[in-house]
Amino acid sequence: MAVETATTLAAPIPSRTPPRTTVAARPHLVLIPAYNEEGAIAATVAGLQSLPAGYELVVVNDGSTDRTGEEAERAAAASRLPARVLHLPTNGGIGVAVQTGYRYARHTGRYEFVIQCDGDGQHDPAFIPTLVEECRRRNLDLCIGSRFLDRTGGDRSTRLRRMGIGMFVRLIVLLAGVRLTDPTSGFRCAGPAAWRRFAESYPEDYPEPESLHWCLRNRLAVGEVAVRMRSRAAGVSSIRSWRSAFYMLKVSLAILIDRLRAEGQ
Repeated sequence: MAVETATTLAAPIPSRTPPRTTVAARPHLVLIPAYNEEGAIAATVAGLQSLPAGYELVVVNDGSTDRTGEEAERAAAASRLPARVLHLPTNGGIGVAVQTGYRYARHTGRYEFVIQCDGDGQHDPAFIPTLVEECRRRNLDLCIGSRFLDRTGGDRSTRLRRMGIGMFVRLIVLLAGVRLTDPTSGFRCAGPAAWRRFAESYPEDYPEPESLHWCLRNRLAVGEVAVRMRSRAAGVSSIRSWRSAFYMLKVSLAILIDRLRAEGQ
């Protein structure tokens, strides 16, 4: 089986999405899911102020039990970029929070690209324009920020997690014939064909590998670009060592089930 690699993805899998034409420039939305990130969310929003005009921010407070909502509202009020906070009444999980942001984008109907940037400070906003530019330059429907494409430093996760990521890499190669180095990365830029689908249907738990496989299975153009990631500024990861095996098993089964669905579903 022929396998596309990160280098050959400069000519990505042919997309069924027609090439984008430049009409009037539309803004891009930075989607920031946050759960119990009171110690990091203000700094995350402040860091995004380095982005140029043309970006807007939405923080999705996923039913936090600490002061994340208040800190996010304060940061949004002080933001140079247009920003707002959406509050979910209960904790729905990362998939629900991210899908809420995609639904907000669909509801407004104004955005070109939607960029997911976690609220814990791990994603360096300096790479957001790079993700957008790669989508435009290569006509990608989804561009993933990979911490493994080069070795320029930054946080590369724990050894146990890297083993799990390697398993997902091999599974996606087997099922889709495409080699992507960081399928669990939540730092990614979605074009309209991807984010409009995500607004309709999105995995609830640990959604990145499964939604990535959906894009590949439905022949959307997917690529990746090198980024640097940082250690968490505060808070605790939702995937701890004792849950890693369950996480890998559950996501692998979800991808295998998705492989059996008809195209478009």
